[in-house]
Amino acid sequence: MQTVQGTSAGKIVTTHAMFLANVSRHFVALEIEPMIEAVGRSALSVLGDICVVDRILGKAPTRILEVRATPAASIESPSVLVSVTRGEIRLQGERSRITVPVGTGAERYGVISFARNDGLVHTGADLVLAQELADRMALSIGNIREHKRLVDALHDRERLISIAAHELRGPLCSVRLCLQSLKRSRQPLAPKANRMVEIMIKEERRVARLIDDLLDLGRIRSGQLELDLTSFDLCDLVREVSAQMEVQAAGTGSKLKVELNGPVVGHWDRERLNQVVTNLVGNAVKYGQGRPVLIRAGADRQRRARLQVSDSGPGIAPEMHTRIFEPFKRVARNGQSDGLGLGLFIVRSIVEQLGGAVNVNSRPGAGATFVVELPLQVTH
Repeated sequence: MQTVQGTSAGKIVTTHAMFLANVSRHFVALEIEPMIEAVGRSALSVLGDICVVDRILGKAPTRILEVRATPAASIESPSVLVSVTRGEIRLQGERSRITVPVGTGAERYGVISFARNDGLVHTGADLVLAQELADRMALSIGNIREHKRLVDALHDRERLISIAAHELRGPLCSVRLCLQSLKRSRQPLAPKANRMVEIMIKEERRVARLIDDLLDLGRIRSGQLELDLTSFDLCDLVREVSAQMEVQAAGTGSKLKVELNGPVVGHWDRERLNQVVTNLVGNAVKYGQGRPVLIRAGADRQRRARLQVSDSGPGIAPEMHTRIFEPFKRVARNGQSDGLGLGLFIVRSIVEQLGGAVNVNSRPGAGATFVVELPLQVTH
């Protein structure tokens, strides 16, 4: 057997570096076995005629990958190779074999081996390359496992939240019925008791909204937020929401100013779009510092429906413009940060499912304007 003499050390280093750069794209995979196969097939061009990955699953060694560049390429059995704990080069007749461990200690995944049957001997540089490849593979395997653990934990958390939200609806409904019964009672309540009932009704509605937000979060995360598409006028919807929220706005000292340039008839989900408008107007009233809230609706030059809700509150710092649309991210404006931080996330999810986009224009001390753009026809 002979080593490759005709290639300079500098060229070998360059070739190996280029190979590692090219194969790195496989290490960002989210599944272990497809990643290992992609890496093994890529490495055949520089390290041998056959690549195998062996590991111990239970009591017996198991070959989880075997790829060949030539049909006649051969290599030892898994029981021989898994016992290798440090990189080695072995020669047997016309065959040269490299085996290196993938991971160390408790994190040891197994071994990866390469063999060549063309009479050439693997070099020390080949061994270094194989070990670097195995180390990157071990790191990728660790990242994939950690990603799966976090995803499973997130799913478990959201499943628990969804179950809890469903379970809370029952007793909350009983509380609502009792409060309604008190309000309709023929026996008038004492002024103090009446004020307490009004507070309980207000808080019951608040808890109900929080529960609805949690249920919507579960639907969005699981891809089960379904749309009921019908044709209607966005301007009519804005009028309806504005009329419903006049009392809430007046309670904060704000006045709703509505400017409509319609009709703007589109094919959307009326209930979900009502949720979007209500949420944005509610936020503007909450953070508007008692100043007027401006609501505009119309169509832009591209014939897209456009909704704008503007307040004159404390504004939002530029670095928070993206963050406020993430779940459970709350930004205190004017000292207020109540709620779960789901409202704008739900708004964005609904708008995007309708084929549109939502953005905010704001800076500290200059209020905030939320802009929703929607296609007149939802396409999937």
